[in-house]
Amino acid sequence: MVTEAVLLDFYGTLARATRWLSVDVVLAEHGVELSEDVRKRFWQGELDGVEHLEHSRSRDHYVSWQQERLLGMLAQTDLHPGEYEIVTEKLRDGNEQRSLEAYDEVVEVLGALRSRGLAIAICSNWDWDLAEAVEEAGLTDAVDVIVSSAWAGARKPHPRIFEHTLEKISVAPEAVVFVGDTWGPDVVGPRAYGMRPVYLRREDHWPDDTAPADVTGDGIPIGLDLRAVLDVITPE
Repeated sequence: MVTEAVLLDFYGTLARATRWLSVDVVLAEHGVELSEDVRKRFWQGELDGVEHLEHSRSRDHYVSWQQERLLGMLAQTDLHPGEYEIVTEKLRDGNEQRSLEAYDEVVEVLGALRSRGLAIAICSNWDWDLAEAVEEAGLTDAVDVIVSSAWAGARKPHPRIFEHTLEKISVAPEAVVFVGDTWGPDVVGPRAYGMRPVYLRREDHWPDDTAPADVTGDGIPIGLDLRAVLDVITPE
């Protein structure tokens, strides 16, 4: 099958953050540690694949949902309720001070993909301000379409976000390569939807709890950076 488009995850695939204050650091300042169970239920893990159409009606709806989830998570820790607002304010300030930058090879690879006549789309589990994040990383002009789970009403690997993205570029799943750094959302989900995944395992990447013990035994192309996609696509 000829490749017509490449869909890419954003954070950890195209860009990384510096000066991003994590919830773990903030809670540690208050003598609280976030348990793995709570982290999976509220922060990542079990949130993946969730459909949230009612919260995606507007930015205000989505931000309100994010705040509700954050407070629900804090309620499952040993943090005193009187400190909830202090913690959320610290996290807001930390997010505003965050700096996003593209990985070193990304701009060159995206340019090479575009020179081959391929449509390029970002498909990311992110918040309402994904377009601003992509702009901050200097990648807006390097892609054709940007889709956040916040806008689509569902998080990868839910098929809704893939359908939403492919509708925007008018390409069938079988003509798409999907590149990402998290096994469940970026490999299992795209493959189930009919796309061909490429899995990135950057050397400085955080652990991927969604990946099987042996990722090499699944026949999925694996790369140390984004240049791996250039070896697997089949342009017309």
